[in-house]
Amino acid sequence: MIKKFLSSELGKGTIILLIMMNLYNFLNFLFHFVMGRMLGPEGYGVLAALMSLVYIYSIPSDAIQNLFSKYASKLNLEKTKGKLKFFLTRYLNKAIILGFAVFFFLFIISFFISKYLGINFWLIITTNIIIISSFATPIVRGILQGRKKFNLFGVSLVIEAVLKIIFSISLVFFGFKVFGAITGVVVGVVSGFIFSLFFNRGILKEKEKEFHPENFHLESIPYFISMGVIILAFSIDILLAQRFFDSSIAGEYAVISMLGKMIFFGTVAISKAMFPLTSERHENKENSFDLFKKSLLIILGLCLMIILIFWLFPEQIISLFYGKAYLNISKLLFYSGISFSLLSISNLVLVYGLSTDRIKKPYLMIIPLVLGLGGLFYFNKTFNQYILGVLILNVIMFMGSIIVVFFKIKKH
Repeated sequence: MIKKFLSSELGKGTIILLIMMNLYNFLNFLFHFVMGRMLGPEGYGVLAALMSLVYIYSIPSDAIQNLFSKYASKLNLEKTKGKLKFFLTRYLNKAIILGFAVFFFLFIISFFISKYLGINFWLIITTNIIIISSFATPIVRGILQGRKKFNLFGVSLVIEAVLKIIFSISLVFFGFKVFGAITGVVVGVVSGFIFSLFFNRGILKEKEKEFHPENFHLESIPYFISMGVIILAFSIDILLAQRFFDSSIAGEYAVISMLGKMIFFGTVAISKAMFPLTSERHENKENSFDLFKKSLLIILGLCLMIILIFWLFPEQIISLFYGKAYLNISKLLFYSGISFSLLSISNLVLVYGLSTDRIKKPYLMIIPLVLGLGGLFYFNKTFNQYILGVLILNVIMFMGSIIVVFFKIKKH
């Protein structure tokens, strides 16, 4: 059975993406671990909050990437590269213009964000630069994903992560502190876009053939809402911790949160490998649920394994990655592992729903998100209480994703 899986399209795609994306995730976590040691709890708490803004800015990224992956999968199946080039260049130009427009809007409201979070205004502005590529990069990566160029997709991610680490460590070492760290992130993200575009050069050489998908903008709504609620649930905890607690405690919470998020980052490759394959089967009116079940079993196995490690060796893990300064929070690592395992499964369920057009009322996912966020505003009197609030948020998100994707809700 294992041999059959490894020889299948899902198996090959999963293995390639699992290796490349987990290398990417390892490098990202290496970035966090090194920054946690170099900046200390207070500085790292600010950086973690800025990185949460980066994740929120990536809300359009995941939605756009999955949508373009789906269309690229269709066009790749039809072997119409001319249409694919037209599709790529037309929307890439629009995305770059939109990115600059959103950047200038964020510039205006950054003063209020700065005051609310208690973070330097220019740190917020530097972070906002990333929004320019948040609309463009997922288009070129979505095309790679839809064409099943999983190796090139992975390489672009690894290049981004390597350059981020090199520039961030160098700038922090030379005394630029949090400014240096976030500038390194910006350099990495921009480089990732450039290399992703370069890896699509074969498509760019083709002769354009017009392609105007019907209801494209209408179809994008489920993608933006579904991926938006996942990213918000994933990111908002650190931002609110920065608001609710002092900088030192917020930095300690960021450590617990980032280690828990290792599970999410470590399993997201499986959903990305599954997406074009279940989409393709759905287009061909073939059974796609068996691919979902296999993907779910893999994620469940990985989540349970990491949760067990968190339970057995919390002090060793925190000491290894962040140092002994954070050992007083080690007993809470287990709960963070459960929390982000649930979010990982929620993400897989929603990605499957998007790839097979099962999500008829995506706006219903806003309800569990709002309920969960309400819990965070209630459970924030103590550090332990806040961890419980985050767990409740992700339990509600899990239940909501199952209902939206697998329960038949009449479309009015």
